[in-house]
Amino acid sequence: MGEAIDQINSMIHWRLSDEPVKEDEDDELKVRDKVRCTIFLGYTSNMVSCGMREIIRYLCQHKMIDCIVTTTGGIEEDIMKCLADTYIGDF
Repeated sequence: MGEAIDQINSMIHWRLSDEPVKEDEDDELKVRDKVRCTIFLGYTSNMVSCGMREIIRYLCQHKMIDCIVTTTGGIEEDIMKCLADTYIGDF
């Protein structure tokens, strides 16, 4: 877990300006400070309904990720939960 946190922190703080300029590279590119690492968050649909929703929301709200890639396998269950109350039957 510690190694994963270190890797994510290095991705967040990395800038192209940290890399050395090659001799054959044009000096006209002045955008080196603005080029950063693009962070993708990939997760399966069941992670939203199993309690990870607030963590994903926090990451999006604080702009800690650039792109989300997910599956929609359980979206019908999430929609059903939002439309009305659900009850457990006793048969």
